[in-house]
Amino acid sequence: MGRWHGEYDEQSVETHGAMHDSLSSHPRPGGRSWRHAPTVIVAFLTVVLVATVLVASSTTRESDWPTQCGVDGHPNWCARPSAAIADVSIVTLVHTYCPSLSDSTVGEVVPQPLSQLDLADENTLARTSGSAGNGSEEVLLGGPGSFSWVTRWVGGEQDGLWEVRCPGDARTTPSLRLEGDQLDSTVAASQSAEGRHVDFGDVAKQLVAFTPKGRAPDVSFGFLECDTGSVELTRPKVGDTFSCAVEVYSQLGKGVRRAGYQVISRTPYFEPDDS
Repeated sequence: MGRWHGEYDEQSVETHGAMHDSLSSHPRPGGRSWRHAPTVIVAFLTVVLVATVLVASSTTRESDWPTQCGVDGHPNWCARPSAAIADVSIVTLVHTYCPSLSDSTVGEVVPQPLSQLDLADENTLARTSGSAGNGSEEVLLGGPGSFSWVTRWVGGEQDGLWEVRCPGDARTTPSLRLEGDQLDSTVAASQSAEGRHVDFGDVAKQLVAFTPKGRAPDVSFGFLECDTGSVELTRPKVGDTFSCAVEVYSQLGKGVRRAGYQVISRTPYFEPDDS
C-alpha cells in the first residue's frame, strides 16, 4: 500500500453520550357486440396483470417487515423480525464484524429480546418506526449480553440505508452506516463472491488502525460513513476513488478521521489514495 494521506480533525463540540437512539369479459345485455371481445379480453388481462404485480409487490414488501406486532399493546413492538434483517448474509456480516461475537458460531447469532437494551420488553424481538412503505426496523442480533444492533430503512428518503452497531466494542470497532449498494458490496466480499467487491467493514478496521489514539485518551468510535457516489460498486473499476470518515470520541470531545481510497485489482480491492 502507498503512503497514508488521511487526516484527523478534533472538535470539542460534544462528548460521547449513551447510544441513541372485478371485471367481466362478457358483454352486458344490449351492450357491445362480440367483435369487440378481443379489446375487452386485452383490457381484462391488463387489469389482472397489474393487480398481480401490485399484490406481488405488496407481498414482497410486507415479507420484509416485522410480524406479530402489537406486543404488550405497543403497535411498534414486534415478536418476529423481518426476513430481510434475519437473513443469513446479515447475520454472517455482523458475526464477522463485531469482535464480541467472535467466540460464538454464526448459528448462535439470533434475534435477541430488545429488553437487553431497555428498548422494549422481553417478548419483543423487533421495534419499528413508521410503516412497511416508509419506516425503519431495529433488531439485536447475537446472544445474551453480546450482540449487534442492526437498523434498516425501507421507503422514503433513506430507503436502503442500514446501520450496524457493536455496542460492546465501541473502543475498537466503529458502527457502520451503509447505503444499499455498500451493504451489498460488503456482503458479497464476506461471501467471497466472484468479482471485485469492497468490504466496508474492512475499510472501517483499516481506518481505525491508522487513527492516532495516543492524541486522545479513552478513545471510542462512532459511525463510519463513506461517499461512494462516483463508484459503481457492483462493478468497480481499478482507479475508482471514494472517501470515508469515522467519528472519534474522547474526553477531549468529538473528532473525525477522514481518508481517501482507490480501487485496486487485488484483495482487499482498496488502498489509501496517494493522489
